[in-house]
Amino acid sequence: MSGSSYDKTIQFRAGAEKEAAELLDEIHIGGVNVSELARTGLIEMLRRSLDEQDEIAVYERYSRGEIDEDVARVLLGEKIDQVEAEIDAFESAMKRDTSAFLAQNDGE
Repeated sequence: MSGSSYDKTIQFRAGAEKEAAELLDEIHIGGVNVSELARTGLIEMLRRSLDEQDEIAVYERYSRGEIDEDVARVLLGEKIDQVEAEIDAFESAMKRDTSAFLAQNDGE
């Protein structure tokens, strides 16, 4: 994003959270990947922060090619696939010959 205050590293002050992560890394067999935990947690919180209108706006920008699929998937996850499947099903239904669904009226 141009003009964004974000750079490649998102930083925040993490007093007790940092100590908890360090403790878990010490006691967990094989340690823990704190960076992966942070990424996973950030993705979860980003998704939770979206309301339905935000999700629609993200999908529309993605479908117009304004944002990369990777970015859209961070925010929407599998919802992208669900929306695309619904769009395909709707378009397929619109192309069907509906005359076969009309019941013939036999006077009843």
